[in-house]
Amino acid sequence: MADAFDLERLLVNPADLQRKPKRKKWRREYVRVPWEWVERLQSSRRVSTYRLALLLLYEFWRTGERPVVLSNISALPEGLSRRSKWNALTELEGLGLIRVERTSRKSPRVTPLYLSQDTS
Repeated sequence: MADAFDLERLLVNPADLQRKPKRKKWRREYVRVPWEWVERLQSSRRVSTYRLALLLLYEFWRTGERPVVLSNISALPEGLSRRSKWNALTELEGLGLIRVERTSRKSPRVTPLYLSQDTS
């Protein structure tokens, strides 16, 4: 019968006690921007408009081209306050790049518009 207090069985390998390295925080890799958007964004007056445009295009691609529900929390990591988000939405809508569905006390639902589908 094996001894329950056999020291050889109770030894722990120090390699098993080492901490696993932390995983790097997930981050976005790239954004695909239609060239017509680039041309129209050159006439924008705010940096926040450009940042929001990139965020919208990325989220639109990530969600499988469904309209993006743009909360204040989702815009915050991009450096966009509530006011700058709304100013940027208004400017993007004025440039004809997005369509916004606004409802009272809800986050706006934004659909990016691809202006010319013709590649000729």
